[in-house]
Amino acid sequence: MATQSRTFSFLLGILLLVLFLLSISVQAKTMVLIHGYMADGMSWRSTKVTEGLMLAGWKDGGRYSVNQQGMLAAINPQAGSDAFFTVDLPSKAPIDVQARILGRYLDHLYAIRNEPFIFVGHSAGGIVARFYLLIPAHVPVSALITISTPHLGTPAANIALSAGDSPIGIMLDIIGQDEFRDSRGLYTDLKEAAPNTFLYWLNRQIYPRIHYVSIVRTNKTKTRLNKVDFIVPLESQNMNNIWSLRGQSLVYLTKESHFLSAKDGEFLVDVLKQISSR
Repeated sequence: MATQSRTFSFLLGILLLVLFLLSISVQAKTMVLIHGYMADGMSWRSTKVTEGLMLAGWKDGGRYSVNQQGMLAAINPQAGSDAFFTVDLPSKAPIDVQARILGRYLDHLYAIRNEPFIFVGHSAGGIVARFYLLIPAHVPVSALITISTPHLGTPAANIALSAGDSPIGIMLDIIGQDEFRDSRGLYTDLKEAAPNTFLYWLNRQIYPRIHYVSIVRTNKTKTRLNKVDFIVPLESQNMNNIWSLRGQSLVYLTKESHFLSAKDGEFLVDVLKQISSR
């Protein structure tokens, strides 16, 4: 009888340990921060967005980048639960080029973390993330959060394309300021959505049933809603205005400008709480 009791206690202990480890793996979260135009992975740290995440218990899992020799993964595989990772993308490149490089990073990270990812994309980074969701072999994703992303396009891209073809653009190329030339493919992708544009096509694709959150830059008062983001129109930032995602996005209004700020860390923590409660 004593031997049976010890065996039962041992098996019960093993079962409880397994259940404990499973509960950790289920609760663990992996966030991938995807930067926008003329930025890189360190932008999330230099603007102190990551400080707000770390104050809420998130760990800095590291940074993915790429050079002529290939992918560089300066990451901590032992980051544990609730870890965020940043990526470096060629921010002037067309959306599909950026998304495929992102895919290489995510394949490597998924082999380590083996759990659905939470994507957070700022500005054009949100479009990169959304395009990635259409890649057939994409890793599992549980949520897409976009910050000031031009889902319906931005007049700034139309203006930049026109300026690049003007004498001013030609002169800038001559003196070595080649942003217009290098970014032309990206500007074309971010043109205001209309028939025969990239975003018109992208907004009519079928997306996975995951959590969608649009962090929209506004200045809300009792009498009016003024636009603060001078780069992306307010309605373009809301994924509910995408034909194939209507009614699927939680909308989170903030008073910040287009660019990242330390408050975005706090906003993300709040958004994640709202997602987990649904």
